[in-house]
Amino acid sequence: MRDKYTPATLPYHFVVPSLPGYTFSSGPPLDRDFGTEDVARVINTVMVNLGFGSHYVAQGGDIGAKIGRILAVDHEACKAVHYTAISDTEKRNLSRAEWFASTGMGYYVEQGTRTSTIGNAISTNPVALLAWVGEKFLDWVDDPVPLHTVLESVTLYWFTETLPRSMYHYRENFPPPKVRHAMDPRWYIRRPLGFSYFPMELLPAPQAWVATTGNLVFWKEHAKGGHFAALERPHELLDDLLEFIEQIRPDLTS
Repeated sequence: MRDKYTPATLPYHFVVPSLPGYTFSSGPPLDRDFGTEDVARVINTVMVNLGFGSHYVAQGGDIGAKIGRILAVDHEACKAVHYTAISDTEKRNLSRAEWFASTGMGYYVEQGTRTSTIGNAISTNPVALLAWVGEKFLDWVDDPVPLHTVLESVTLYWFTETLPRSMYHYRENFPPPKVRHAMDPRWYIRRPLGFSYFPMELLPAPQAWVATTGNLVFWKEHAKGGHFAALERPHELLDDLLEFIEQIRPDLTS
C-alpha cells in the first residue's frame, strides 16, 4: 500500500485486525466459550468504534472467511465481503482438496479435540513450534515461501506466547457441523460477494459452488497462489480487492 499510494491519495482505509488469541490480541475468555460469531461481533465493534459504522467491506480467507460470512449476514455495517478460499482448471485443482482431506487434517483434529495438550506441548520448545507451524508453509503454498518469512511468523508466535490460545478457534468449531456454514440458508450472503480463486488453496471451490452460497458479483481466477494468498500474492489480492470495491461502490452506502 505504501508503494502504491501516499496518505493523500489513499482511496480507502485498510484495517488489519489481529484476531482474538493471535499474536497482538488478548486471548478469548477463560470462563466461557468464545466462538466465531463472538469474534465477528468483536471485529464489528472495532470497525464501528473506528468510525466505520455506516459501511465497511470485509475480506478474509480460512478463519477470516467464516468471520466475513457472519459479518455480512448479521452486522448491518458490513456491506460486502470478499473471499479467497467448473472449468477444467477447477476440476484439476479439486484433487488438492482430496489430498488435504486424506492426509492433511491431522492438525485440525488434534487442535480441535486436545487443544490445551498440543498447545502447551508445542509452546515449550521453539523447534517443536517451528515443526508444527513451519510445515504449513511448505504444504499449503504454491511457490516456496522464503525461509526468513517462515522464521518471522514462527518467532512472532514464540515471543508473544500466543500459539496455545490461537488454537481455540478449532475447539469451538469441532466437530464440523453436519450442515456447513456455506450450505445453510441462514448464512447465505445477500450482500455483494467477491471471490479470488487461487489454485493451490487447500479446498479450492469452483465458481459454481461459490455462487450457491451468496450474491456472487465478482470472481477473479489466478494462475498461481495457495492458502496464504495475502502472503504469497499480495499485489494480486490487493488489485482484486480494489477492483471489487470499485465495482460495488454504489452498494456501500445503500
